[in-house]
Amino acid sequence: MSPFKLYENIFIETNLLSSDYDGVILILYPRDMNVALPRHVSSFIDKIFILDKSIYKTPSVWNCDYVSGGRLVLSPVGNVTPYHDVTVVREAAKRGMLRAMEAGMTKPLLIVENVVHYPDGQLVCILGALESLYIPIQIREIKPQKQVYRIGLHAEEKATESFEKIVRNAIALERARIVARDIAGGDPERMAPGRIADYVVKVFAEDPCISIKIIDNDDIIAQKYPLLAAVSRAANNVERHKARVVLLEYNSSNPVRVTETIMLVGKGVTYDTGGADIKISGKMAGMSRDKCGAAAVAGFLKACSILKPPHLKVIGVMCLCRNSIGSDSYVSDELLTSSSGKLVRVTNTDAEGRLAMADSLYMLANMAEKELNPHLYTIATLTGHARACYGNYTAAMDNHSAKGTNHSSKLQFSGSRLGEGFEISTVRAEDLAVNDGKCSGDDLVQYDTDAKYRNHQLAAGFLIRVAGLEDKNIKYTHLDIAGAAGCPPEKPTATPVLSLCHLHKVLL
Repeated sequence: MSPFKLYENIFIETNLLSSDYDGVILILYPRDMNVALPRHVSSFIDKIFILDKSIYKTPSVWNCDYVSGGRLVLSPVGNVTPYHDVTVVREAAKRGMLRAMEAGMTKPLLIVENVVHYPDGQLVCILGALESLYIPIQIREIKPQKQVYRIGLHAEEKATESFEKIVRNAIALERARIVARDIAGGDPERMAPGRIADYVVKVFAEDPCISIKIIDNDDIIAQKYPLLAAVSRAANNVERHKARVVLLEYNSSNPVRVTETIMLVGKGVTYDTGGADIKISGKMAGMSRDKCGAAAVAGFLKACSILKPPHLKVIGVMCLCRNSIGSDSYVSDELLTSSSGKLVRVTNTDAEGRLAMADSLYMLANMAEKELNPHLYTIATLTGHARACYGNYTAAMDNHSAKGTNHSSKLQFSGSRLGEGFEISTVRAEDLAVNDGKCSGDDLVQYDTDAKYRNHQLAAGFLIRVAGLEDKNIKYTHLDIAGAAGCPPEKPTATPVLSLCHLHKVLL
């Protein structure tokens, strides 16, 4: 069978000896897992294992007459225990693709095995390989380069039809993650609020399923998003740093089939100096990644734009601002009135993320009452506490309504299938109560400076309270991705785009 072109330079290839490629990449699993190898390669692996036992430990390149290009890259997953998950596949695929490029390959053919241990292992394998090819947006723009000219994905001929669906999903998800990585990883100037808005308009150009509204008028932002406006105040004297609110909406081409409405608010602080409570001791470096939540919102909408799930309506809000330092900085002790009418006392200007999202969450909470089966999300690199508790995993927190459906557990399961890790935190009564105002007449404190524990949970409690969600029967989940989003020099992870797509059945 001839190769099947799926997207630009990506092909499904059933012939391991095709002349269209200059090398083959094989993910090597431990021998005791009994993962079937292509018949041309199996005996070759047995022979070289006698020569070098390290092939199961370290990526290596071998001269092999049984594969395209005469070169075989072996990329081992390493030791696999019951505590490992599908991320071992993703990382092996990334290492394999990088090793192939180091060897000079520009047209690699990746063997994508079906491994019983990992139901979505083929999808994760392809995503890992594609992820390794990502070039940051500014590098692409400043010094354009192309590392790979053709990519082949090998499947046995009998499995081509089902494999095609997997590959199409992988391409769509990677295109969505590129959008998220571009926004998240762009420096504070390349992805200043206005330039993010311009980028988003370009990304969704001429897609009839996506509508975009950009709010950039200072007066409107001050009126409808007063807490966001306060955070942005010191940045307003620089035109390119002014706040923007980007509203995105995906509508099914067949509205009668819609069964669920997903409503997302993403923190998009393009640079976080800490404001008047300035970050010190080198803690400011990397704060251009404080926009990863908004980036994930755009990425999820991009996946919907490509895959067009008929059963979903999606509304996304990107809350874009810069927490700058200056004579007009908002400061601790200020009393701010949110769009919900609640009076919020500022206590630490470095806790700006919850303020940036609060008014948009309140807006969506009101809209949700008129939507079909709504579920609200906030996605944010919100607290160092989440990272301190869970490392490089997302902290997922449900309100009472979402907890009633075990939503975070379902999200955790979807994450485990696609290699995005979640830990579940419970929002308790004290996490709401700790946000009560301390001064006479105050409704809420931005952050209780006396709180020594449960900082990521109390942030969720603040958002629930400020949006008026404590008494509403609306499902809401807060995702703190501070540990999972990726810190420089690592590339942004684009989490939780994959898990949201899996859970809400965006995939083909």
